[in-house]
Amino acid sequence: MDTDNPQATLNPTQARVIACLVEKSITTPAYYPMTVNAVVNAANQKSSRNPVMSLTEGQAGAALNQLAEHGWVERDDSSARSVKWRQRFMHHLLLKPDLQAVLVTLMLRGPQTRSELRANANNLRGPDDLDGVDAALERLADRAEPLVVQLPRGAGQKEARWAHLLCGEPEIPEPVATPPSPGGTGLAARVEDLETQVAALTSRLDALESGRD
Repeated sequence: MDTDNPQATLNPTQARVIACLVEKSITTPAYYPMTVNAVVNAANQKSSRNPVMSLTEGQAGAALNQLAEHGWVERDDSSARSVKWRQRFMHHLLLKPDLQAVLVTLMLRGPQTRSELRANANNLRGPDDLDGVDAALERLADRAEPLVVQLPRGAGQKEARWAHLLCGEPEIPEPVATPPSPGGTGLAARVEDLETQVAALTSRLDALESGRD
């Protein structure tokens, strides 16, 4: 990370660690600030995480120290028994609570649609409706250094997804090509053939019915 740039790129471990600190500071304030072990447990959750990770205490501790060097987190010295950590995410990036909620949700759960963001960011004090989500995404994208990006809509997707940019440009999966059917006939052509056959059968049935009258 660049010390002169507060929005410098994070690696996936750092992004997961800081996002978990933000999440738990809101959803379980009684257990915040957090020890390294608590951060590991939060980072490795099997639910509400994409991708699922298996961080060690060493990896999480190293990430926390790196984040502290650049002002993303800070040690909490109120406990004499163990080292605990606080996040400074919103202050570091100059975000309002609703923008923080949307951004952290993308960091924890991966690319999502507007509807998914409205639902999943709710417990982090996110926007109440889709208009609020749209406004938050627009403000996160309309910065000197954008924090989110809209991904190209994939095959079969009804709604475009959004991704965060704190780990650099997201990987965009290659579209899956539909293999041609035997003889090179595509789906549209096969449907057209079936429609033609149905029409022919209908005509023959009409002719038979007319002959009986």
